[in-house]
Amino acid sequence: AVSTRVTKLFGIKHPLILPGMSWISTPALVAAVSNAGGLGILATGPLSAEQTRESIREIRRLTDKPFGIGATLMMPGATENAKVALEEKVPVINFSLGKGDWIVKEAHKYGGKVIATVVSEKHAKSAEAIGADCLLVTGHEAAAHGGDVTSLVLVPCIASKASIPVICAGGIANGQGLLAMLALGADGVAMGSRFATTKESPLAENVKQAIVSQSESDTIYGKNFDGLYARIMK
Repeated sequence: AVSTRVTKLFGIKHPLILPGMSWISTPALVAAVSNAGGLGILATGPLSAEQTRESIREIRRLTDKPFGIGATLMMPGATENAKVALEEKVPVINFSLGKGDWIVKEAHKYGGKVIATVVSEKHAKSAEAIGADCLLVTGHEAAAHGGDVTSLVLVPCIASKASIPVICAGGIANGQGLLAMLALGADGVAMGSRFATTKESPLAENVKQAIVSQSESDTIYGKNFDGLYARIMK
């Protein structure tokens, strides 16, 4: 096991995070990652408040290990889902694309931890100022919504200035990538595409095979998918 500030903060064995990917980070996959010693984060984007509550309770039936939920605050229903997570006293809440100061305040009341997803040093400073416990730094290599700056550049820029732990997302899929990010100052990594292709992932098998068969040039970065800049498969 690799001991870092991230493993100590969340009480996990490995500094590996399953990010909250809509329709992929389901209770079964979240629990599988947490049971294996990482930190699984439930995607609540497609869920109603009641579905979020039931999913949290299902995760608790599947694991007694730490887990989290994601809340993309600019999306419809995200605030309500975050409030459900707070009511259920979920150990970790990961917010993005919005002001999460109220989440930090309420989560800390019961000992919960809060991860803020950021794509710039400016956002990282703001997250630390409101009391976030950890930063999920998303580089340009990431699938879906990543930043303009590559992980190789962004992680050391933020890690050298932040006083809280940093998790890198974007371009990491194996031990080599983990080692590289630890060397650059990160305390852990989030792996979306890698976990999306596991046997516990709900993706169809042909989709999993399509992901692993792609080359480094088989993605597009643009905003035609949903209006926000994102990386998708061609």
